[in-house]
Amino acid sequence: MRVSTQQLFSGGINAINDVNAQLQKTQLQMSTGKKVLTPADDPVASTRILQLNQELALNEQFQNNIVSVENSLNLEDDLLGSINDVIQRVRELTINAGNGALSSTDLTYIASEIGERMEQLAGMMNSQDASGEFVFGGFQGKEAPFQKNVSGSYEYNGDEGQRFVQIDASITIASTENGKSVFMDLDAAQNTFFTEVNPMNQSNPSAVITTGQVIDQEVYDAFYPEDMVVEFNSVTSVIPNGPNYSIREASSGRILTANEPYVSGAPISNSGIQFEVAGDPLPGDNFFIQSSEKQGVLSTVEKLIYGLENFNSTPSGRAVFDNLLEDTITNLDNAETSILETRSQIGARLNTVETTNEQHLDVELLTMEVLADLQDLDYAEAISNLTMQQFILESAYSTYSQVTSLSLFDRL
Repeated sequence: MRVSTQQLFSGGINAINDVNAQLQKTQLQMSTGKKVLTPADDPVASTRILQLNQELALNEQFQNNIVSVENSLNLEDDLLGSINDVIQRVRELTINAGNGALSSTDLTYIASEIGERMEQLAGMMNSQDASGEFVFGGFQGKEAPFQKNVSGSYEYNGDEGQRFVQIDASITIASTENGKSVFMDLDAAQNTFFTEVNPMNQSNPSAVITTGQVIDQEVYDAFYPEDMVVEFNSVTSVIPNGPNYSIREASSGRILTANEPYVSGAPISNSGIQFEVAGDPLPGDNFFIQSSEKQGVLSTVEKLIYGLENFNSTPSGRAVFDNLLEDTITNLDNAETSILETRSQIGARLNTVETTNEQHLDVELLTMEVLADLQDLDYAEAISNLTMQQFILESAYSTYSQVTSLSLFDRL
């Protein structure tokens, strides 16, 4: 077979290039620490490496979710603990208010401190997390859940939503509580009510209605669960002409009180309850008295303040006041129980989160070990290969130099 000069040169260059490519690949492996650089190096290992990296990425996301859930639950637990401390202080003040030696002025001082505590409670219930979301607002995280209405009473403006976060392929855990379930849906000691201004009223500034109190529980229990509507009539409905109102049963329209002259801030009593309307309502303005077997913790404190500020030292007034204090203590106990139950649930979730996180760490460690076996370079073997390839490359250079220097003219 004839071997041309061109074939001689090409064969030598190809051999050198092959050895040089192997050397460069080894150098690249050593610089990256990976023995599988492309799928062509090991298709089976490459597929498995891709799967393991995806598993690690998912595991990392779960761990990030766990950190978020832990922060959220720990914040809630701390807030509930602080709220419970304030409720206990209000309970102590309520017990102190039962001292028969205290005067109306003394009770006003207690009401003042309880008012400060109520604002403190509302502030804690409107707490925000690090991202600016309101903790107890349900899904309505951008708006403060507890806000004052036109009468100055607190209302819940959030929803009943509860946010869930996935911390494992098969585990989704609640990261928040809504304020309605924790602070609002509390069993009242006895049948009670709350007052509300009709948002369609035309007076400007709007007339307001106080939180009120039950002054005769038996009478109110007989009326319960009916609601009332206080409706203001034309000034010509009474003689002499002037502001006046009627009270009717909401469900049937039955008139309970008709064309009663109105004095701003004067007590209004009906069916065992008392409240006041203050301001200048216009004819057609309405105020609602809604019966309820539930009473939120802020409403409990508001009614306590109302009772302290409107204390009547007569025997009947003292009886009403004593009943209020007794009901308040029961309602505050119910609030503490709700908080305790919620904190217990949070503790259980934190335990689940901790256990799941440990599992993720174990899985991550095992996955990293398998991944290392598949893709991590054995440096001792790589150095040995590199040394051998350098030797082969040098030999190839030397051989090529000697072969290409041969000529037939040297034999002539």
